[in-house]
Amino acid sequence: MNKKLLASLVVMGMCVASVAGATPMTEFHKGQGQIDLGAWQHTGKYDSSPELNFGNKWGFNGGVTYSIAEKWGIQYAYHNLNVGNASADGSWGDFKTSLDGNQHELNVLYSFDPNAAVYAGWNRIHIDGDASGTIYNNSFKDINGGSTNNVAQLGIVAKTALAKNLDLYGNFAVGTKSTLMGEAGLGYAFTPEWELNAGYRYLKTDYDNKMEWKGFLVGVTYKFGKAKEAKMEEIEKPVVPETPIAPQTPAVTTPTAVPNDYYLNSIHFDFDKDDIRADQVANMQNFINVAKANPSHTYKLVGNTDAVGGNAYNDDLSKRRVDAVYDYAKNAGVPTSQMVTIYKGKTNPAQTNDTEAGRAANRRVDIYEHK
Repeated sequence: MNKKLLASLVVMGMCVASVAGATPMTEFHKGQGQIDLGAWQHTGKYDSSPELNFGNKWGFNGGVTYSIAEKWGIQYAYHNLNVGNASADGSWGDFKTSLDGNQHELNVLYSFDPNAAVYAGWNRIHIDGDASGTIYNNSFKDINGGSTNNVAQLGIVAKTALAKNLDLYGNFAVGTKSTLMGEAGLGYAFTPEWELNAGYRYLKTDYDNKMEWKGFLVGVTYKFGKAKEAKMEEIEKPVVPETPIAPQTPAVTTPTAVPNDYYLNSIHFDFDKDDIRADQVANMQNFINVAKANPSHTYKLVGNTDAVGGNAYNDDLSKRRVDAVYDYAKNAGVPTSQMVTIYKGKTNPAQTNDTEAGRAANRRVDIYEHK
């Protein structure tokens, strides 16, 4: 997906204020899912005459998202909408009121990119007001005894990596009854399965008058299920005794060349990135030094990715990673005639894709020296 477009989607969510109050799932593989639990401290406002402004109150957020097929998911989410006692100007006399509420969502999601998905669904927003005292204007009466909006909605969620294990996410939805929802925040994965998140959420809907909620949220996410693991090719090949052996060495493209191919090293990359990391410069320099010292040898640059994302996307990502290594070496003086480029995508993992450590090991370009 175009990075500028992805950034725009995230910013869109931020400018409005996830459907489950957590870093959203944007990619779906059958059997995977996540459970979100959290709370938000929110205020409410009822656009009556005069306007009612409700106090802060903590409320529960929660939900579950589950992949029912490749690229397709379903989601249920709940948000508590209770708010504190309202304040109004003197024209309402000794008016007092409280407001309870809740929101239930049921959505179907479709991932059109590893970092973005669209969704459609049903949103039930219920409020129940209890007013007492002398009321100069009784426009609040429409929610005394309870009022419910059943809303059809469309939305989009997107996220992008800011740093290792840290994501920025945004969520935006519109619906019937002039309903508008938005959320933006950060999610930090402290293990492959567990994530902390914090953000800001906004909700507006129309009864006889506009009612809105907004506030900050915190939560925790648990991810479950295992991705379908790609089958790894297995080959045997000699290794120079002084050369460190990779835990699992990827297959080479040309079987007849295997007896003369020796693993040199690997260049590792961040998730969904194709730029040379600072901690990989030493490995790049080692490759450059060896290539310059052996001008009669050729070097195979084999690009790989983890299993997150579709085949076409990862094929292109592995190509971009190889191109980055190729260009770096070329600019350092390695003749292009000494380098051969090969792109494996996600088909040749060195380790399991079921853990973050394994996926990190798979985001690499392996370099082989052909003597």
